[in-house]
Amino acid sequence: MAGSGYPAAYEGCPVMPVKVYLGGAPAARSEMTYEEADAFSVTAGGFLLIQRQHSGEQKDLAVFAPSAWLRAEIVREPPPGSQ
Repeated sequence: MAGSGYPAAYEGCPVMPVKVYLGGAPAARSEMTYEEADAFSVTAGGFLLIQRQHSGEQKDLAVFAPSAWLRAEIVREPPPGSQ
């Protein structure tokens, strides 16, 4: 699944939260947001890695097994004045 359309780190991006949509979780816990993250990647085995890469030393914040997640996305802030 590596390179399956999920973005790895965005070069030069500020910290932007990563939202993970969980598989098989109760509705109340169907998603998690990692505010300190700025990147995610998917290993060849389908594991999802949530990371902080651009603010100091690279750090893995979370790892999800292939059956534990459905999708992940970078949460972009809305443009100023759009709310």
